[in-house]
Amino acid sequence: MARFRVYRLKSEGLLAVDLQSDFLDDLPSRVMAPLYPVTDLPWVMARLTPRFMIDGQMFVMATQRMGSIPIAEIGPSIADLSSRSDEITAATDFLFQGF
Repeated sequence: MARFRVYRLKSEGLLAVDLQSDFLDDLPSRVMAPLYPVTDLPWVMARLTPRFMIDGQMFVMATQRMGSIPIAEIGPSIADLSSRSDEITAATDFLFQGF
């Protein structure tokens, strides 16, 4: 698994972005935030819920819905958002710190 990569979750087919440090690869789970099509998540707050274009479709990262996902539930990587790492980190900082 790799931080800031987007994976398809096996059981639900949802997309999620990996937020966990790569130094913690030995853990049996990863902390991830789900990605929803913009049309499915009408409530957005730009700083908390950044948007990303993936395979020609706009998605919203639902930072406030992040959770721990067992490694066995994580499917293939479909996108790399490492170029947007500052935005993703800012969203998690905003969730936990309020700034």
